[in-house]
Amino acid sequence: MGKRSVWNWGFVALVMAAGFQVGVAKAQDQRGQADIQGDHTANLTGPEQLTEAHHIIEVIGNIRRTVSDMLDRARQERDIIKVNCLDDKLTQIDVAQRSANDHQSLLENAVSISNDGLRNHEFNLMTIFRQRVSGLEAEARQCVGEDVGGFGDGLVVSVTVDPRIPEEETSPYPRDPNELPEQPPVMSPVR
Repeated sequence: MGKRSVWNWGFVALVMAAGFQVGVAKAQDQRGQADIQGDHTANLTGPEQLTEAHHIIEVIGNIRRTVSDMLDRARQERDIIKVNCLDDKLTQIDVAQRSANDHQSLLENAVSISNDGLRNHEFNLMTIFRQRVSGLEAEARQCVGEDVGGFGDGLVVSVTVDPRIPEEETSPYPRDPNELPEQPPVMSPVR
């Protein structure tokens, strides 16, 4: 190998090493940015996150009881379709509930050792479990044919009609109620 090719290979190796160093630095910088963004999304102290996590566990438990009651009613009605659907949703809720309990204890540990990155990660997972279980509750309500509007029982709807709206038809084109609408022409030459 000639002296010139050794220098060429050396230059290539130098450029590659510099590129590698820049890539590593950029990846670390981006990871740092992601950590900063995660901190902004939490905006809660460790004790506040623990309180919220406890509330999340309660909400998940309440939803589990609601879906379990729906399953019991479906079994009493002997509706196998509803039973299968609700049983599937309840199983998924149970899995999410166990995971949420596990991550609550990990959150408590992270708070006790003052590990903010781990604390925020565990808290974000807890909120994801709450969202997942809320979605499963909506799916369970669909299983039994309940409205998924999310308004709950005891909803009172009041309607206020603007008094300026006239009660009679005000269209400038009077219409005979016995008149049928005009049928459009047939576009097919076969018919």
